[in-house]
Amino acid sequence: MNTAILPRLTAALVRHTPVSFALEPRLHAALTQLIQRPGKLVRAQLVLVAAERHGLRPRAAEELACAVEFFHTASLVLDDLPCMDDATTRRGQPCIHRTHGEATAILAALALINRAYALTGAALASQPGRLRVAAQTCIERALGAAGLVGGQAWDLAFARTDRSAALTSRIAQQKTGALFALAIGLPAVLARPTPEEAHQLHALAVYWGQQFQIADDLRDVLTSSAGSDKTTGRDRALTRPNLALVLGVPAARARLARLGRQVTRTLEMLCAATGDRWTYLRAFNTALAAAPETDSAAA
Repeated sequence: MNTAILPRLTAALVRHTPVSFALEPRLHAALTQLIQRPGKLVRAQLVLVAAERHGLRPRAAEELACAVEFFHTASLVLDDLPCMDDATTRRGQPCIHRTHGEATAILAALALINRAYALTGAALASQPGRLRVAAQTCIERALGAAGLVGGQAWDLAFARTDRSAALTSRIAQQKTGALFALAIGLPAVLARPTPEEAHQLHALAVYWGQQFQIADDLRDVLTSSAGSDKTTGRDRALTRPNLALVLGVPAARARLARLGRQVTRTLEMLCAATGDRWTYLRAFNTALAAAPETDSAAA
């Protein structure tokens, strides 16, 4: 990814993390731990570049990027809980609930979600009302019952379903794909995309989400926890959706390659008639392809 903007994003995340001297010590420690190991900031980088390209001032673009990263980080904290995936390691260190307790982990996630909404409002405060409504709709679709929350519910219920490849893909779309829909769609509202552009942006979010999830599914199956920065092997142990398990490793790898071709075609169509309006997405895809060990959950 773009290493030039990583220090800028890291500083912005520290600046906007909801900590203060008056905060309860365990909650303060949990939030500090989360921000000290922010991952690769894949989505935050995309949002920052996109928001500035579409006209936001640098500070407002940083606020929007931090908002998306806080939503993402909160989802990881909740996903790792004993009642969810019961993970032990995330980003190379003990999960927040292992270090600070389940209650504190939940409160830390809620604090990040609350700050994310506040930052989104601040970033878009000077924009027209209809654009702010479009941004709120984008967040609701990506993170609500029809998106990330609903996808996690199906993830937990997977053992009681037919465990089909179609359902597994749909859950990936609602979870990992939803966060890409947010990272692409939230700054894109500033550009007022045409219906055709909106369709292609949605397709891109689906394809990237599927790519990230299959890569993560393969890693969960093929890599030991000792060789990863997060707990692996949980999908098989908990009967959770995993395309490498449902399709088999060779077929999952073939689908990953096919998704790469679909992304390329979608970007060609999106950029063909719009000048440099969406070319940052092509550059982002090139960086994704070059990045080693892309990890949907750790990134």
